[in-house]
Amino acid sequence: MSAESAHTTWHPGEETMHRLLRVVHGDNPTIPGLPVSYGAWMAESPLLALGTVDGHDRVWTTVLGGAAGVVRPVAAGVLGVRARSREPLMGFDPVLEALFAGQDLRDGGIARHPGGGKLVGGLAIDLETRSRVKISGRVLGGALAATDPRAGVQLAVAVEETLGNCPKYLNRKSIRSHDSSPTLVSDRLPLVPDAIDLIGRSDLFALSSRHGTVSMDTNVRGGAPGFVRILTNSEAEGVTLVYPEYSGNRLFQTLGNLQADPAVGVTFPDVETGAVLYLSGRADVVVGADAAALLPHSKLAVRVHVEAARFVRDGLPFRGTLLDPSPYNPPVHRLAHEIDGPPACSLGTTDPDGKPLAVATATLLRRSTITPTISRYTFRLGPETSTAPSRAAFAELKPWRAGQHVTLDFSAHLDRGWSHMRDHDPRSLNDDHIRSFTISSRPGGRSAVLDGAEFDITVREQGPVTAFLGRWRPGRSVDVAVLGFGDGDEIEFGTDPAGEDVVVVAAGVGITPLMAQARSASAAASGRRLKLFWSVRADDLPLAIDVLGALHEVAAVTDVFVTRTADAEPEPGIAELRELGARVHTRRIEPADVRSAGTAGRRRFHVCAPPGLTRSVLEWVGGEHVRCATFTY
Repeated sequence: MSAESAHTTWHPGEETMHRLLRVVHGDNPTIPGLPVSYGAWMAESPLLALGTVDGHDRVWTTVLGGAAGVVRPVAAGVLGVRARSREPLMGFDPVLEALFAGQDLRDGGIARHPGGGKLVGGLAIDLETRSRVKISGRVLGGALAATDPRAGVQLAVAVEETLGNCPKYLNRKSIRSHDSSPTLVSDRLPLVPDAIDLIGRSDLFALSSRHGTVSMDTNVRGGAPGFVRILTNSEAEGVTLVYPEYSGNRLFQTLGNLQADPAVGVTFPDVETGAVLYLSGRADVVVGADAAALLPHSKLAVRVHVEAARFVRDGLPFRGTLLDPSPYNPPVHRLAHEIDGPPACSLGTTDPDGKPLAVATATLLRRSTITPTISRYTFRLGPETSTAPSRAAFAELKPWRAGQHVTLDFSAHLDRGWSHMRDHDPRSLNDDHIRSFTISSRPGGRSAVLDGAEFDITVREQGPVTAFLGRWRPGRSVDVAVLGFGDGDEIEFGTDPAGEDVVVVAAGVGITPLMAQARSASAAASGRRLKLFWSVRADDLPLAIDVLGALHEVAAVTDVFVTRTADAEPEPGIAELRELGARVHTRRIEPADVRSAGTAGRRRFHVCAPPGLTRSVLEWVGGEHVRCATFTY
């Protein structure tokens, strides 16, 4: 293959990815050499991610820079790289170490790479504008200044390929130079706690892969903090990371390289503290049903098996400050074993692309508007007849229990297919339109007939799925795929009068698990063994009236905390709540409220609230039995 054709055709690994994901491409858009316009832009870029291969055939990645000028054109098709370096390279930055291998770095050194140069991949990045340009080429030589930290490392890179990349998942940050003093914390596996913490906070990492000795690809992946998940981290199981591949330009150059050669270098830079985690290992691309089983809600993921690591404190020659997150970043996808309870689709039926198969159909029958943002929707269950597995699954489907959630797939109504950018609705690019809602109506019992059974969900309009429900009008036919019923917060109300007190702390629509257990809750309340603390916004008072009006016994043991209201001017509805028997406070829930409920040491707490209130309750009643409703399903 000629050098020119290598730039315009796809190599076998890329072709494999295109076939797996049913993508049809023309010529490769990678540009031979270094266009003048790209070179000029790169000269203004403050960061350069750089990847190469060390003497042990391991791929590594680093991130250099801190100010404009880290990379700039110095000759036709040649970039000069200048990076600050205050400390000896050996044992810190594995990429620079590999590029200067064999040199006596104590007295400065000049690295020469004969035979065409040493293969590298690079990515110039400007996080403030969310722009980036990829290069692949060869380091012709380099120099290391031993006495002048401002001169640092200098490299000459002959550029063979260039490609501009989209800004979709980069969180916008300002970057500034920093005089680092690196300290090697660990170069062993498994990862130390600080390294694990860094991954859990990271919203960006750089990775490098290779296509034999022809080219290298260095790029970044961005997302919400924590989008990279740690699958294993132990001596027995090794270290394995998993991350989702979001919808992109569908060239699959990195994944194509990994299909043909799994060697990968991954680096997590912490721009706030300067810590940096260098990893090298092997990666496999997980597609379709396998991806969904590993990382639910994902159709494409990468699993990285780490073979070598370096965690360096204060290793970055720059610092950064978050300006604003990318609007394209989807919520974090958690690993299957991180999701509480069994998966909603308990029968495990998926198609080859990883899309869960329906076990039933839910037909929307009624909508009741409770507040301007909260509505109750009633659905009727019926069999899903489109496939034989779905028909069989409905025959085996068990009735839901109080407190369980139902998982519904709205993709037939909302999925608009692939597009590269979607600035008017960025989050929809990676939205599978699958949602789980706690069932707020009482179950029919273990022997209930599901064909024709009705259930309610009480939800706040928030996001495209609930907005779609909010646009529904009577007479319009809407059938939604049901993927199954999953575990939720089933509150146990004992019958022994000498048993434990039950204290429920809820916020807003977090009351739904209790609504589904109305009969048991009322019985417990009549025995004065239940206490409910419920925080609601002033706008949501009609929800409190609706729920407590149907649960008279529960109202008598309920304290409602109304937020966003003025004490001197009570909101309409507060008097009605008091007439129902509830105590009403125009303030937030406080520690003394919760601690005074029931008998200490003989009570169980159930918390159905956002993370902030949940953490507070855990602190207030530390050491006692607390069960927290999860919304990670």
